[in-house]
Amino acid sequence: MTATIKDNLANPGQRLVYYIEGVASTDNAGQFAIANPFGETVLIRQAELVTKVASTGAANLGIGITTVAAKATDVLNDAAVNGLAANHIYNAFAQQATAKTAISAPALWTTALYLTGTASGSMVGYKGYLLLEVIRIGDLA
Repeated sequence: MTATIKDNLANPGQRLVYYIEGVASTDNAGQFAIANPFGETVLIRQAELVTKVASTGAANLGIGITTVAAKATDVLNDAAVNGLAANHIYNAFAQQATAKTAISAPALWTTALYLTGTASGSMVGYKGYLLLEVIRIGDLA
């Protein structure tokens, strides 16, 4: 076996910060749908949801990688977003739906897919940040 460094992976890691302001929608991807900004497949290695202002409505937020108008929970599995204290942080490390600490599969964000947010109720009043650490894997996926 041999191992070599691929040129396009010399500096693969990046961090993204997305500001989230909640809306009343309960539609699939009704809170947000973000296209892959890299032009290649990336692995979401780590994610945190940082609340600055809690939602006034009782809602759970699911975040995941899927098609533009669908719901997924492979990044954050339906976490409650109402009644949270300022600076509450959810560690959303690609969590499996059946156990909030187990990883079922990595969250691969291809160029054809979106990072979507779907709420179970109104998220009006919610303000926060989604922090993502990604690794470019391009043609390795």
